Amino acid sequence: MNFLTEFLPGIVTGIITGAPIWIWPLLFLLIGLGIFCSRDRKISILPYFLMPLIALTTVPTLMAQQRPELAVTVWGLAYLCGILGGYRLQGRWIITRTGLRAEVTGEWLSLCVMMLLFWANFANGVFAAVAPDLTAGLVYQILFPALLGLASGSFLGRPLRILTWPSTRGAAVA
Repeated sequence: MNFLTEFLPGIVTGIITGAPIWIWPLLFLLIGLGIFCSRDRKISILPYFLMPLIALTTVPTLMAQQRPELAVTVWGLAYLCGILGGYRLQGRWIITRTGLRAEVTGEWLSLCVMMLLFWANFANGVFAAVAPDLTAGLVYQILFPALLGLASGSFLGRPLRILTWPSTRGAAVA
C-alpha cells in the first residue's frame, strides 16, 4: 500500500471539496494583489491603510482556539512586534512620497505574508478537524497566534512608515 497513490489523493480531494466555496476566489484575489505589489508603482497611500483589515480574518480563528484569551493576548503582543517589523521593512521599498501619493518599488513580502495568513488559517481548520489534540496543545496555542499576529501587524507598520516618510516638494508623484 503506497501512501502517495492511495491516501494522498483522497486527502487532497477532501480538503478541496470540504473548504467553503468562497475560499478559492479569496485565494485568487490575494494572489493577484500580491503580484500587483511585486511591481514598482506610483500610488495613493490610502489603500495601504486597508491592508491591516486583513487582521480581521484571524479573529474567528483566534476565538475558536481552546484558550481564546491566551490566543488573543499572544496575538496582540505579536501584532505589536509585527507593526515594528513592517515599519522597518517598508523603508526599503519607498522611493519617494509627495502628500498622500508615494512611489514604491515592487516587493514579494506582501504576497508571502498574505499567503502565510491564508494558508495558516486554512491549515488550522484542517488540523482542528483531523488532529484536535494538536491544536489543543499549549505550544500550538502560543505559536499559532504569534505567527498570525506578526504577519497581521506587519500590514499596519508598513502604511505608518509611508505616512511618516518625509514628503518631497517639487515634482509630484503621478
